[in-house]
Amino acid sequence: MSTDSTQSLHRVLRVRDGLAITVGIVIGAGILRTPGLIAGYLGDPWLILGVWVLGGVVAALSTLLLAEMSASLPEAGGKYVYAREAWGPVMGFVAGWSELLVTRGFSGATKAVVIAEYIRILMGRGSIPVLAGAVAVAFFFLHTRGLEASTVFQNVTTAIKVVVVFLIAAAGIWAGDMVGFTSGAITVEGSRLLGFAIAYQSVAFAYYGWEDAAKMAEEVKDPGTALPKILLGGAVAVAVLYLLLNIAFLAALTPAEMVGSELVAQDAIAGVFGGTAGTVIVFASLLILLSSINVNFLGLPRVAYGLASHGLAFKAWMKVDARGTPRNALYFISAWIGLLAVTSGFEFLIRFMMMVAITVDTMVLIGYFRLRIKRPDLKRPFKVPGYPWIPGITVVLYIAILAILVGTQPRLTVGAGGMLLLLVIAGWFTARRNASLGEAA
Repeated sequence: MSTDSTQSLHRVLRVRDGLAITVGIVIGAGILRTPGLIAGYLGDPWLILGVWVLGGVVAALSTLLLAEMSASLPEAGGKYVYAREAWGPVMGFVAGWSELLVTRGFSGATKAVVIAEYIRILMGRGSIPVLAGAVAVAFFFLHTRGLEASTVFQNVTTAIKVVVVFLIAAAGIWAGDMVGFTSGAITVEGSRLLGFAIAYQSVAFAYYGWEDAAKMAEEVKDPGTALPKILLGGAVAVAVLYLLLNIAFLAALTPAEMVGSELVAQDAIAGVFGGTAGTVIVFASLLILLSSINVNFLGLPRVAYGLASHGLAFKAWMKVDARGTPRNALYFISAWIGLLAVTSGFEFLIRFMMMVAITVDTMVLIGYFRLRIKRPDLKRPFKVPGYPWIPGITVVLYIAILAILVGTQPRLTVGAGGMLLLLVIAGWFTARRNASLGEAA
């Protein structure tokens, strides 16, 4: 199908579509794949629950700030838009490109890897890189069918996903004997602070995506009213489901039994209902992941579109086909996710991704205060309650968490910091070029 640069994004998304997108992208590889890693890092059932509660609190507070900014600036691109308006085009470039290349690109790749792992569990064989690459190709073709087709897929799979998650949680809690809470903690190697830092990266990864519906603000009906409902409703729903699932896991398994598991949900259900039930959980987990990775392919082309529309990415990414898809941006996103999926391992992807993501998110959230001062003219359909205290607490939490991550993982910090520095330099040159072109015109 040919593309047409005169086409524009279509406002077709309702609140229920946005909630499906939010819940769909967040509940996926994180909650399925990381509980075994987190148990190994922390070893104590109450610490395990505590770090999940902390992740939910941080996500909820962040969502309040993002809800105000998204309702005030309902443009395609999400956090890129808020960074650009608060700090200028260089930081907008950093926020947008870090999402394309790292946070959401790596997120999509992790999901493709985990889907491949679970397909191999069912088949008993198969190459993870080949299967992960095939997943990326399949979703590329789905999204060439247009926004409405991919949204229908999202709504259906998310509805099934929520039912499946509730059933897993209910089965584990009902049939388990709370062995995880009565067995006590296990001994973990290394620094407790380092263990917390790595565990928090896994939890933050599991919650990440709570703001993804904001990327599609130009396609949401009545965004000033709808976006806060979508963002806040999605964050609360995810936090509740995550807590129920972790209680279910600990009801059926000890922390020692969880350590190293690629799919704790399967182990928990198989332990109380038998191997056949465990196989059913693998199928259910695949469905959950398909719903989640679908949103990466929905949201990321819109970030690319937003960057291109402000001269911070290739103009070709602004082309939207007759079905409402930024087709050229979709080509790039699909190729990048596929490349990461076939070349990288799960744990490296999430640790690097979250170091970059938390750094950029801290900058964006500090920008909330700058927007309040810099743009008093903005219409704000939704305002964060308890201003300035709740926004201030949110920013302080982010700074404290970032300090712990940086202090405990110096090598990862150097790698993530180097990538962000390159993006700052590229953003500076791009902004200068755009300014020169503007003066020449």
